[in-house]
Amino acid sequence: MTPESHDPRLIFLASLDLNACRIEFSSAPIVLLCGGRVNNDHDAAGGPPAVKSLRHAITNALTDFEVFRPEEITSWHADGVFKDLMSFERELAGICSLVVIILESEGALVELGAFSQLAEMSEKIVAISSNLYANDDSFINLGILRYILDKNVSSVKKYPWEILNPSTISQEIIDDVTSDINEELAKLPKSQVFRANQNSHGMVAICELLRLFLALKEHEILEYLEVIGITISKEILKGQLFLLAEFKIIKKQSYSDALFYVHTNEIFHRFRLAMKDKAESSDTLRIQMQCREYYEANNGKHRNRNRAIALAAKGAAK
Repeated sequence: MTPESHDPRLIFLASLDLNACRIEFSSAPIVLLCGGRVNNDHDAAGGPPAVKSLRHAITNALTDFEVFRPEEITSWHADGVFKDLMSFERELAGICSLVVIILESEGALVELGAFSQLAEMSEKIVAISSNLYANDDSFINLGILRYILDKNVSSVKKYPWEILNPSTISQEIIDDVTSDINEELAKLPKSQVFRANQNSHGMVAICELLRLFLALKEHEILEYLEVIGITISKEILKGQLFLLAEFKIIKKQSYSDALFYVHTNEIFHRFRLAMKDKAESSDTLRIQMQCREYYEANNGKHRNRNRAIALAAKGAAK
């Protein structure tokens, strides 16, 4: 049996140079799309549904990026995972590369106001409005939109369509909106210095811990996050694990009375690891092998973990 002091997980975390670690963003961006009604029900004759909003039109368009709408996850409030819709959407935005809010519903205006007040989110917002209201001295134009524009001059975009008349949404507008979103995605940094106080970086850290350590229980994730300077509540962690599982970036794997979380093969942001000792290797496969050997050498304590890892590997191979 290997002593606890030789636990490769703790040794690895103690060797990390956190100030030099970076987050490398995924090449497969996800755009969180908020806005008007989306109706995917076919008409009485079985034909395609009539477009209900600009968001509906963008959802149906062929794009180089993945579009995700908050309502696609219907069980966010089950078992108290999230206390309210805005808490759910705030965590959801942490996974997505860009938050596009089309101002064609009251809910979208609320989302814009809430997201714009979060420093981390305000950098990822693109607001889309109808230019029919561009010159109005409204609370939206003089308040929230001006506030967003002060941070990023290209974060507010206007197009000629009538919000209450979706038939005015031309293919040209759809093409221009998707092209503009692509341009905003291209402006995003390819990597950032790791910041323990950034919500989205914390979610990447969770995934990296699972990838390196193969399978972890909830309380272990909390403990290891705290080692690298991320202190969050058990409730927040539950919500983040829920969303990462919904996106199939991680999955639950149970064995006996134990529940573990494991990383899948789904593409997501990654850590570029840096070690305090520059001569020390940060090779992922080596760290994974050390953990696997440690678990197997201490099978009495880690039997359920070993079984869960084996089951997860079988599932991934199918």
